[in-house]
Amino acid sequence: MGAGFLIVFVLLFLYLTPMTVLCVKIADRNSWKMGLVFASALIFLPAALIAGWILVGTGVL
Repeated sequence: MGAGFLIVFVLLFLYLTPMTVLCVKIADRNSWKMGLVFASALIFLPAALIAGWILVGTGVL
């Protein structure tokens, strides 16, 4: 269980680091609202898709 958490943490870190940099660049070139929109879509949409996939796969939904 501990090794799985470490793998998830490393993958999450490797995903969120470039997404944060990308969203900051977008916010610098546009408004902060546009940066927030991109951050919401790029960070939370994959998390929602993975959670839905897990829920459907386990039979909860």
